[in-house]
Amino acid sequence: MRPVIDHVPFAGPDLDALVERFENAGFAPQYGGERTATGTESAMIVLPDGSALELLAPTNTDTNADDGHWPDFTAADAGPCAWGVDAGSVHSELQRAISHDVTVRGPLRERRETDRGVAEWDVGFLGGPDSPLPFVVSDRTPREYRVPDSALYGSPLSGVGRVVLAVDDLDDAVARFTDLYRLPAPERDHDGTFGALAAFPGQDVVLCEPDEGPVRERVERFGACPATVLLTGDVSDAAAHHPLHGGRTLFGKRVRFVDGFDTRLGVVER
Repeated sequence: MRPVIDHVPFAGPDLDALVERFENAGFAPQYGGERTATGTESAMIVLPDGSALELLAPTNTDTNADDGHWPDFTAADAGPCAWGVDAGSVHSELQRAISHDVTVRGPLRERRETDRGVAEWDVGFLGGPDSPLPFVVSDRTPREYRVPDSALYGSPLSGVGRVVLAVDDLDDAVARFTDLYRLPAPERDHDGTFGALAAFPGQDVVLCEPDEGPVRERVERFGACPATVLLTGDVSDAAAHHPLHGGRTLFGKRVRFVDGFDTRLGVVER
């Protein structure tokens, strides 16, 4: 199975504040509804290719710290906290992962009330709490109930292009992905912010083992997790619609970051 990005949750303690931050950066999040079982609510930024950012926050600031899937990220306003991939069947993908000696959690059945209908889906988590592996999603109801149609057609951004996952041990993470997904040997690079990098040809995931600095502190605090989400697009055109800074090159592709998000959200040249 090639891991195809479905969406990336972007966590914070207050949904209105998250939405405002993205609106100030030129995006137009659409309210996604409440998930009563986990005490959370969300807004969605859906890209033209159907991939999405899910802005995620608790509905009650007194919600128990164990509620939701990523409470530590939510409380810390830490932004990208995980990454989800599409699975034809969560049950089958978890069974496949087990056959590769991967610890799994699920399948879990979830639902969210939206203005398009009650969305229901299955979700499963691969690996333990310190795993860089994704969670997997398959819909029980039409996908547009969970992920609305994109409002960004005509945008210079086309989709979630790269998720850069920060890990403590790059070689171990490469081995996990290579075994589970039968991926070819990765290309290597190095960056002052993200440290040593490994990218699998043709895939949307990049692994990094950071040196000293904010990304290293992020790994030490949260374990393996997304360091940044890079949206694919024409960087020059995107700069006319979104405030960008910090130009650099990763794996030969031009990258700039969105103001107001440090280096946790950016644009990579398609």
